Amino acid sequence: MAFSGGVKLGDLDDFISLSQECVKPLIQAADGSKTQLQSVSEAKALPVAEVPQVQKPNLIKSKQSSNDPKAQIGQVTLSDCLACSGCVTSAETVLLQEQSIEEFMKRTEAARLTVVSISPEARTSLAAYTQEDPSLTMRKAAEGLRRLGANYVLDSSAAEAVALLEGKAEFVERFKASGGSSSSSKGRLPLLTSHCPGWTLYAEKVVDPVVLPQLCAIRPPQQVQGRLVKTCLLEAHNRRQLQRWWRAHNPLFAGESQVWQAPFRAKSPASAPEPVTPDQVYHVFVQPCYDRKIEAARPIFEVPNMPGVKEVDTVLTATELLDLLREAGEGCCGGCGKSACEKTEPQKLRPVPLQSEVYTDLFLGLQATRALSCSVRGNAGSGGFLEHIFKEAARELFSIDVPSSPLTLQTKQNEDMREVTLKDSSEKVLLRFTAAYGFRNIQNVIRRVAKADGNLKDTGHFVEIMACPGGCLNGGGQIPEPKKEDQPENKSQAARRQRLQNLEELLIGSSSGTTYVPPAEHPLVLPIYRYIAAQVSAKEKPLEGLIGSQEIRSWLSAEWKSLKVDSEGKDVVTSSVLKW
Repeated sequence: MAFSGGVKLGDLDDFISLSQECVKPLIQAADGSKTQLQSVSEAKALPVAEVPQVQKPNLIKSKQSSNDPKAQIGQVTLSDCLACSGCVTSAETVLLQEQSIEEFMKRTEAARLTVVSISPEARTSLAAYTQEDPSLTMRKAAEGLRRLGANYVLDSSAAEAVALLEGKAEFVERFKASGGSSSSSKGRLPLLTSHCPGWTLYAEKVVDPVVLPQLCAIRPPQQVQGRLVKTCLLEAHNRRQLQRWWRAHNPLFAGESQVWQAPFRAKSPASAPEPVTPDQVYHVFVQPCYDRKIEAARPIFEVPNMPGVKEVDTVLTATELLDLLREAGEGCCGGCGKSACEKTEPQKLRPVPLQSEVYTDLFLGLQATRALSCSVRGNAGSGGFLEHIFKEAARELFSIDVPSSPLTLQTKQNEDMREVTLKDSSEKVLLRFTAAYGFRNIQNVIRRVAKADGNLKDTGHFVEIMACPGGCLNGGGQIPEPKKEDQPENKSQAARRQRLQNLEELLIGSSSGTTYVPPAEHPLVLPIYRYIAAQVSAKEKPLEGLIGSQEIRSWLSAEWKSLKVDSEGKDVVTSSVLKW
């Protein structure tokens, strides 16, 4: 399929709905034939001139226009536009086809070990849909995924806590190096967050290359979790399997009759379990948006010393998780003749027992016996980076203790552009942090950053940037709220804003069974840092000495490169350029 050089989207209000309609009709393949690439590697291996055009990618759905019966309308989601430099290419289309429910079912059956991580935002969306508390929702999701072949189901709060700690360390380091201004080359400010893949893709492909060094050089939480799953958790799994095999065949424990010994006793004593390797682990992450699928496919996010082995193999959205859990349900409505249908809802699933090994953590502890945790008390819908770093930076840089209550952000140009400041007794601004959500606000921020010239009054010292208006809780992959046909459009906007507030309360509220645990006090954070330190041969230190250290950062770092220039800094002219 060939697309025009400019794909224009109409009727945009900067709210992310399930899809937006592209006003440019689809252009079919020149020869009318249907071609398909089987894999991304196959696409990359072909010379540019020989790469076939995909006639109708899964992401582009067409329908007849109500205004013009002869025209076709292509529905293009925001993630489609972010996936390329102006159009959806064949290779990227195939890439996203591999991030699907069908791929999950196929690879789960073939993998030796399947691990599913669920993000707090996706968990919250599912809990809101089932109208159950998040802890019970996670236990039911674990049961459904177990029936579909998953060995372990994890919460990702520990990886989020590590990312917050490293983000704070980088900001403090930059602030000290720059003296609080943007003019220093050692620690140029403002620091721009990099945990939103929609924003980082946009930055690499559209934004001026001089801005990229200001992106936080730490892995997004998804990839922190992914790297730990295929190293830390995998080692714990292999140790457990070996210990159980040894115990099952040791005469000293011959009288034991635990159920878990049965599969090992059936084997010959000489057949010790073969250790699972990272390439035999299938890691799936459930996230609130589609852009995480592109993030997981980045070449830089691979297992250490294992080229080609991704840290996260497949990303599914909350909506796709709901579809999976429906497939794992018991019975159906009784009239469709199928084993599962739309009326087979996750609420009907039995939660895994509290002692189940399926619902676990990175060290294979029993997660069901612990409460879910959130690292911040407010503004947590996009990871809580602004909330956590502002408070910790105020304490560390200026010895000012900010109240533990959630920060009150002042609305600027619109509700998705907010800021908070820290002032001394003379009303001098010490810190200015900004939250910029949605591409309308991202463009404004980038323009200000490009011409700041040492003045941080307009840009601030830190900017939390998210592609989705409303943040991650409003991601395009979240489970949509049922629409009410009789609700006016203006009230619908207000209702969506109220829904985001309700989701945040469900994410962080104690009434939902979630407890506030500062990142440094998360029970898994210290063990994680000690594990990473052992991997990089770092000296044993207290947690404060490990956070932000060069050894730890080398294991958790990420590099962002502009696609607008080549290795020599010369401009790269692409076939089409996306105009925002």
